[in-house]
This record gives sequence, structure tokens and C-alpha cells, in this order.
Amino acid sequence: MQLQKILSLSLPNSLKRYAVITAISMTIGLGLYGCGESKISQCNKVVTVANKTKALSAPQDISGLVPLAENIDQIRTEVQAIPVQEAKLKELQVQLLGMYGDASQALKAQAKATEAKDSNALTKAKQDLESAASKENDIADRLNALCAK
Repeated sequence: MQLQKILSLSLPNSLKRYAVITAISMTIGLGLYGCGESKISQCNKVVTVANKTKALSAPQDISGLVPLAENIDQIRTEVQAIPVQEAKLKELQVQLLGMYGDASQALKAQAKATEAKDSNALTKAKQDLESAASKENDIADRLNALCAK
């Protein structure tokens, strides 16, 4: 009602209708825009969870491998729980999930191979871990580049 009073004071009739339609359209548009999270917001959530790996420390001995793997599994679960709609960010999220899964499996395999004194399995587990770790920097760089846009 207040909008009609303001419009009736300052605009001719043909412009009043146009102004009201424009105002309603903008209100609806802004409302719909606010319904989804922005790419920046989604990026921030993924990066925040992914950065939790920085707080993890290398185990002092073999007994620390499984707890480290479990911590990585927890971070993986948190990354997976983030709803991502933006296609490129979703692709990077999937790659992060794969890399975390590979790293966790390799750590568990390394612990198992060490306990079994299986040098071939231990060598393979170490190679798998190195392979997973080498992907991390590439994914992080692409994630930072995407989120900086």
C-alpha cells in the first residue's frame, strides 16, 4: 500500500504499472537468487573441511597409521556431506573423495603389511600412498583457482 502511494505521487499511470511490475520482478528474482548457495559459499565449505588435513600429523610409529586413516575417512565423510551444485566444484569434490579414499586404504594396507611382514604388500601400499598424496596438490591448486574466480 505504501508503494502505491509513493508511485501515485511521482509517476504517470503508464509508468506506474511498469514500475510496479519491475519492482515485483526484482523482488522475485532476488528471492530466487538467495535460495541457492553461491559458488563462493560452496567453495569455502569444501576448502574449510579439506584444510583439516593440515592439522593431521604423521604417525610416530606403525600403530598410528590406522588412526590416521580413520581421521582421513572422517574428513572424507565431511567433504562428501557438503551439497555442491556447481559442476566444476562437484568434479573437484569427487576427486578429493577419491584421493582421501585412496590415501586411507593405502595407510590401512601399510599397517596390515607391516604386521604381516609382507614386504611386497608394504612396497605397494607405500606406492599407493605416494600416488594419492601426489594428487592432493593438483586438486588443491585447481580448487583454489576455481574458488578465486
